Amino acid sequence: MANHYFIGIKIPLPEARSLVEQRDSWNLSSHKRYPAAEDLHITLVFIGADPEGEIRAVEQALQNIAHSPFDLKITGTGYFGKKERPGVVYAAVEESESLNGLQDKIMTALKDFNLTPDTKPFVPHITIANKWAGKDKWTEIPAFGPGHFSVEDFSLFRIEPNSTPRYVAIKTYKLKDGV
Repeated sequence: MANHYFIGIKIPLPEARSLVEQRDSWNLSSHKRYPAAEDLHITLVFIGADPEGEIRAVEQALQNIAHSPFDLKITGTGYFGKKERPGVVYAAVEESESLNGLQDKIMTALKDFNLTPDTKPFVPHITIANKWAGKDKWTEIPAFGPGHFSVEDFSLFRIEPNSTPRYVAIKTYKLKDGV
């Protein structure tokens, strides 16, 4: 199977551990996957496969992005799918012009490559459970307490489906002064 890639923000370990502890306190058995704290992230752009071997050039293009560090707040819980059978349960992140701006800059940096990044609308989130496998429907989605963290870098990740952690940072880019 070909390697798959994405660009994202790794959640700092103290905040990631807090999210995992909260999730684990819910005693879920409804999903197939419960990401480890080390794998928690916000996906900025899912790239998928690299059919033409451009990932090294993508590494170089991402170095040219100038964007100032910023803070993000976790505002609660959200889900994708039906509320009673959510395919993905996530920690919701507040709306952020800085986060949206960084995502826009990354999409622009990728436009000259023959990649097929995901074009769904950007919904910033931190997946904490996915792949619905439950028998009992949910009556409510448990809530995350508020949290916050600083975003000082982003990374190009390779997905290693049979490893822990599943997401390996190939290259990390420090945010530097920029708009």
